[in-house]
Amino acid sequence: MNGKPRLPRTVALARDAAERLGWGLRVLDPEYGHLFEIDNGERRRVLIGALSPLNDSVASRLAADKYFTAKLLERAGLRVPATERCLAPGFFEKENYEEKAGPGPGLEFARRHGYPVVVKPNRGSSGRYVVLVRDEGELRAALEPAWERHGVAVVQEPIPTPDLRLDFLDGEYLLGYERSSLRVTGDGRATIRQLVARIDRRFTADAIWQGKRSASWPDAAGRRPDCVLPAGEELDLGGTVLNLNTWASGRLIPELPDRWLAYGLRAGAVLGLRHFGIDFRGAGLDDPPEQAAIVEINASPLLLQIHALGWADEAVEAQARILRAALGDREGGG
Repeated sequence: MNGKPRLPRTVALARDAAERLGWGLRVLDPEYGHLFEIDNGERRRVLIGALSPLNDSVASRLAADKYFTAKLLERAGLRVPATERCLAPGFFEKENYEEKAGPGPGLEFARRHGYPVVVKPNRGSSGRYVVLVRDEGELRAALEPAWERHGVAVVQEPIPTPDLRLDFLDGEYLLGYERSSLRVTGDGRATIRQLVARIDRRFTADAIWQGKRSASWPDAAGRRPDCVLPAGEELDLGGTVLNLNTWASGRLIPELPDRWLAYGLRAGAVLGLRHFGIDFRGAGLDDPPEQAAIVEINASPLLLQIHALGWADEAVEAQARILRAALGDREGGG
């Protein structure tokens, strides 16, 4: 132990960034640790967990709504996946939208665009309840947990990789990564779990193989994590829907081409955001950004996955930039 109190990972990252700046950070709810205050010696500000303090409430609300975000970006001439909205029956108590409720809009969307399609909650993060479905039965089944999460689900066309997550702050690139499927090749000696851990250091921890993540373990030809993979046999664990909270990995993108920076800032400006992360799919950094589809925008992007993947210093420095912006101190220092 290093003597530091155990904190939620988001607050621990903020603490490390504050220490780098020479600032103070005081936890205001010791029982859970999510409420805290930063102090640069001249100004103080109270923050809550991972919520970005830099966007106004309307901009944050718009970004949290995947359907509204897609509509606004499309209106501005930016590429987004074709998207339809499905309301849970009875979700709106004071407005009568029952003729638009239920799976009907999603089923009609799938008939027009063809299967597979992606189903996800209209609000939410970390890839929870995001499912690629291949027929009507799977679509109907996927809507139920998405509705339980929020009451509104979206159905979208799938967009192929590359898959980029790029974060921006006050007109500049902050940090990002490219997601990739976890693909392993057997050597006849190592288990699938050991092979995965060689690729991504996060998977050396026992905890990551337990709980919610283990429940999302792919079929993978019926193999379990502790199976030894025969020599030369390849296994793809990531599938089509990639998320670092499931069975995907990533590589850091330390710098961003100017045209991608301009395109990302243009998208953020549509929603009025200062601090945001964009999920792009369908084009890599060597391609024109206009070829990529903006799958969604996050108004409180996390740096935890970058930290866990092994780029701790870059994550702490990026978090320090966020704290400086939160106190209006872009030069740093207390």
